[in-house]
Amino acid sequence: MHVLSVPSDLLAPSVASALPDALMLSALVADIGIPPCPDMLLRLRAELARTPPRSEELARIAMTDVAVSAALLKAAYAPWLGRGRGRGTLAQAFERLGPVRCTALLSALALREVLPAHGPSLERFWDVAHRRSVAMAWLARRHGEVAPDVAQTFGLFCDVGIPVLLQRFESPSYRATLAEANLGFRPFTEVERGRHGTDHAVVGAALARTWGVGEEIVEAVCLHHDYRVLGVEHRRRPSSLLIALALVAERMIQLHRGRNRHGEWQRGGAQALAALGMSEDDFEDWSDEIRTQMVLSGP
Repeated sequence: MHVLSVPSDLLAPSVASALPDALMLSALVADIGIPPCPDMLLRLRAELARTPPRSEELARIAMTDVAVSAALLKAAYAPWLGRGRGRGTLAQAFERLGPVRCTALLSALALREVLPAHGPSLERFWDVAHRRSVAMAWLARRHGEVAPDVAQTFGLFCDVGIPVLLQRFESPSYRATLAEANLGFRPFTEVERGRHGTDHAVVGAALARTWGVGEEIVEAVCLHHDYRVLGVEHRRRPSSLLIALALVAERMIQLHRGRNRHGEWQRGGAQALAALGMSEDDFEDWSDEIRTQMVLSGP
């Protein structure tokens, strides 16, 4: 079995140029078995990109999948939208949610469809991915330098290589890797590469690229455990800001759920705050505000 690892020269001459090229990505996709973007999601994305999107056409496409239809209606009339619960049609659900929310929701649904959760560790993975994506969108609005929909998409795709590797390698083997990596004594991706010759960051970047995600998100997924990108010379890069926002969001989630141990924060937290121009007081204030607004809470 041949697997690919993260390039050793990620930051020379530039972060973007060190991403796996098209041939490497093709080999990785074939070897790891990364699923393609579902056709339904592609058609929905194409319609959402129209100006304006046609709600009836969106509804017609979504109605081919009962799970997607049910999820859209549930999300559209959730109390957090603040316009009454009520009931409505799928077309009204698309109008109520808007293109950005719909795209994020449909991406999450599609990912869960092709990478289903098996067991408590993956259920926790999807829960954290959802909370991280919502928290990152909120933080992006407050920070003002990254588009909220880009931040939310990165929050969703950030660790998507983990369920892919759980499927690729026999479950006990990779679960043991996760257990060791989560102890925080060594960098997460270093543990993965030592055991399997690749890691979830480069696999996740390949998946994100095959699904047509923006290059700044692909780059951030590939490098989100390499905190050299938070150095002064890289801090204005969109991918570096995304990685910093993700670290802050994950730290907030950890604290709000009573889990104080966070090895990644110990390695990159100070750099993340510096990259975002945030002080410890800013972190505390925003963390309290997010919790008050229930962004990190829920079922």
